[in-house]
Amino acid sequence: MSTTPNPVPAPVRPYRPRSIFGPLVLICIGLLFLAKNVGWISSHTLFWWFSRWWPAILILWGLIKVLEYAMASRKGEPAPRGIGAGGVVFLIFFILFGLSATGASHINWDNLKNSGNWGDGDWNWFDNHYDFTENSSQLIADAAQIKVLCASGDVNVNPSPDNQAHIYVHKRLSGDSQTAANHQNDLTHPKFEQQGKVWVMDLTGGNFEHGRFNLDLQLPPNAALSITTGRGDITVSQHVGDVDLNTDRGSINAKSIKGNAMFRLHHGDVTAEDITGNVQINGSGGDTNVSSVSGTLTVNGEYQGDSRYSHVGGQVQFKSNRTDLQFAKLDGEFSMDSGDLRADSITGPFRLETRSKSVHLENVTGDIHIDDTNAGVEVTSKLPLGNVDISSARGGIEVTIPSSAGFQVDAESKNGEILSPDFSLTIDNSHRDAVAHGTIGKGGPMVRLRSERGTIQIKKMN
Repeated sequence: MSTTPNPVPAPVRPYRPRSIFGPLVLICIGLLFLAKNVGWISSHTLFWWFSRWWPAILILWGLIKVLEYAMASRKGEPAPRGIGAGGVVFLIFFILFGLSATGASHINWDNLKNSGNWGDGDWNWFDNHYDFTENSSQLIADAAQIKVLCASGDVNVNPSPDNQAHIYVHKRLSGDSQTAANHQNDLTHPKFEQQGKVWVMDLTGGNFEHGRFNLDLQLPPNAALSITTGRGDITVSQHVGDVDLNTDRGSINAKSIKGNAMFRLHHGDVTAEDITGNVQINGSGGDTNVSSVSGTLTVNGEYQGDSRYSHVGGQVQFKSNRTDLQFAKLDGEFSMDSGDLRADSITGPFRLETRSKSVHLENVTGDIHIDDTNAGVEVTSKLPLGNVDISSARGGIEVTIPSSAGFQVDAESKNGEILSPDFSLTIDNSHRDAVAHGTIGKGGPMVRLRSERGTIQIKKMN
C-alpha cells in the first residue's frame, strides 16, 4: 500500500520593510504649512528657506536610506525597499522645482518689475499685505511749484479750500507679520518738504519702496503742479496753474485746467478735458481722448488704442512711426485708430503722411496735403478752398469740392481711371495711365491728385 508524500510548503517571502522617509516628509510639510497658516512664518520666508536648503532634503533622504540598510544588515533582515519608479519621478520633479526656486531667488525682482509692465498685484506673491489709512493737513506757503513723487500708487488731486495741503493716504504694505507691517507704517508718513518755493512730497526711496501709497490730495490750485508715479493712475481737476503729469504704468485724467498741461506715460490712457492752455502728450499708451482745448495739442509717440480729439482752438500735431499729422484748428471732431482716420470741420493747412490708414475728411478749409499708402482717401472741402495735393499709392482718391469754387485740376492714375461727372475736364482713360486736366470757373487753387492702381473721382458738392 503506497503512501502520498506530504506537500512541500511554499517558501515564505521575507518581509521587506518600507522606508520611513515618506512619512517624515509628509509630517514636515504639514508642520510648515501649519506654521504658515497660524502666522508663525510668512510665505516669503518659507520660499526663501526652500530655495536655499532644498538639497538638504536629498541629503537627509540618502542618510535615512543608508541607516536603514545598515540596521537591516546588522539584524540579518532584508534591506528596505528602494525608491521605486514613483520615487524616481518624484526625485526628478523635486530637483527641477528646487533648481527653479533657487534661480528665482537670485533674480532682482524690484528692478525687473520697475522695467516691465506689471503692477503691484503681479508681484510679492509670497508676502502678506496689510492696509492702513491716515489723514493730515499741512500749511503750504508761497509755493511756486508743488511736486509729488510716488514709486507706486494712484494720485488724485483736487483744489484746496485754503492754503493748506490736505492729505489722505491709503497704504498697502507687505511684510512677514502684522507687527512688521505696523513698524513699516510708523516709518511712512507722507508729507511735503519745502525747498525754497518748491514743496516736495517724495515717496520713492527708503521705507516707501516696499509698499503702495494711494494719495487723495487737496492742494492750493494756483501753484504749478508736477506729479510722477511709477505704477498708478493720476487724476487732476480744477487746477489753475500748469500741470506736468508722468506715469510709467497707469492712466492720466485731467479736467478743468487753466494753465498748460504736459503728460508723459508709457502704458495706459489719457483723458484731457477743458484745458485753457496748451496740451502736450509724449510716450506710448492706449486711448487718447482730448476735448475743449483753447491752445495747441501736440501728441508724440506710439498709441495702440483710439485717438479722439474735439474742439481744439490751436494747432494740432500728431507724430508716430507711422503717421505725421498737422493742421491749424479743429472746430469739430477727429478720430483715429490703427486703420482709419476721420475728421470733420478742420481748418488748414492740413498735412498728413501715413500708410495703411483710410482717410475720411469732411468740411476742410485751406490747403490740403495728404500722402498715403495702401489705403483710400476721401476729402470734402469747403470754402475758402486752398491748394489740394493728394497722393495714394495702391488706393483710390475721392475729392468733393464746392460748386461755386474756381480751381485747376492736374490728376493722374497709374493702372486706374479718372471720373468727373460733375465738372468739365479733359480726361483720357484710354491708356494705362489715366490723366485729367482743366480749369473750373475762373481758376484758382491747384487740385493735384496722384493714384496708383486706384480710381480718382472729382465730385461737386450739392
